[in-house]
Amino acid sequence: MTAPNSAPKATLFLLAGLTALSEFAVTAYIPAITIIADGLGVRTEIVQTTVSVGLVTGAIAGLVIGAVADSMGRRQLLFPALGLYIVGSVFAAAAPSISWLFIGRVFQAVGACAGIILSRAIARDLHSGPQLTRLLSGVTLVFSLAPAVAPLFGGLLAAWLGWRAIFAFAAIYGCAVFVGMLLLPETKKGPAAPIKVKAIFATYKSILTSKSFIIPNMVAAALIASMFAFMVSAAPIFVKGLQLSPALVGCFPAVAVSGTILGASLARWAATRVQPARIVRVGSLIALASSIAMASIPISAPYLLGAITFFCLGFGFALPVTVSMAMADYGDKAGAASALLGAIQSIGGTIGASMVALIGGSIYRAMPAAMIAGSVAALTLSLSLRAVVAAQRYSREPA
Repeated sequence: MTAPNSAPKATLFLLAGLTALSEFAVTAYIPAITIIADGLGVRTEIVQTTVSVGLVTGAIAGLVIGAVADSMGRRQLLFPALGLYIVGSVFAAAAPSISWLFIGRVFQAVGACAGIILSRAIARDLHSGPQLTRLLSGVTLVFSLAPAVAPLFGGLLAAWLGWRAIFAFAAIYGCAVFVGMLLLPETKKGPAAPIKVKAIFATYKSILTSKSFIIPNMVAAALIASMFAFMVSAAPIFVKGLQLSPALVGCFPAVAVSGTILGASLARWAATRVQPARIVRVGSLIALASSIAMASIPISAPYLLGAITFFCLGFGFALPVTVSMAMADYGDKAGAASALLGAIQSIGGTIGASMVALIGGSIYRAMPAAMIAGSVAALTLSLSLRAVVAAQRYSREPA
């Protein structure tokens, strides 16, 4: 049974809300990382590690969730995952020590990764080709508000009520999504099938050996690595380095996300007009240009915000198209493809978050260096996408 065509906007907002779980699990508490570290009596770097732990956990759990969703259906996994997300948020809010915060983040990560995987699988159940790109661009467009709203709320909540209120808000948001998803019917076609481990491994092997899946996904992972390099550096740079308040820093994503919104809007418009490989190349080039600018500009909030906003323009332009291309050939295996897509992208985010520390030295040099490395990789890989498009029968008929 598919979602009714009479309510495409409702579906778009439901999927965007489901995808946004990850933002409220990650970016909401980034402005308060230094406050959390002081509150729990640990180094800032330890709290930063909870970001990477969440990404790795999500990547591993997603491989199970995606395959099971292809057998059992989307809704069978959706509601338990949302429950786990809510429980994890409560654990994190009540954490008496950093160990409990890690446990809460692990639970949150499993629920959040299920939200992302299942939202993409549902989108692929409903559409393909340019229509899928348009839906994913629309989801990205609405979802782009989350990186603005989540850190803003996080910074304000940390200033007014303390950092624990951030995770309490995440639990409330998870409950709201749970209620909203009750309105969405099952989208997977056909009856539930028994889970066969051997078949799952065979499915993952066939997807991972497909260039039409790997190349666009690697582009997305490289762009996400660059984005996470900035995200984990934002609090140390703005709060500790520039001595700005967490509440003010929480407002900054509202500026930067305007670039993502514009990029996703342009991608939605270009889906039926421009070759997808060209869209991704242009987006990657914009990301690289802004990363280079980040290394050259004076260290001040206005300059850094301008550069990351320009980066987000390229990011928002390219990302929905890479996801659509990666999933184009896997209508009957949308859950598995979405899981692998999420796993590889999570690895990219983990690499980006870790690269700043690995480069070492001044964070003002390490952060743009990591962003440049990711953007160069994305642009280089995007040069191979034209052959991918030709090989995968990517339809460009108007929606």
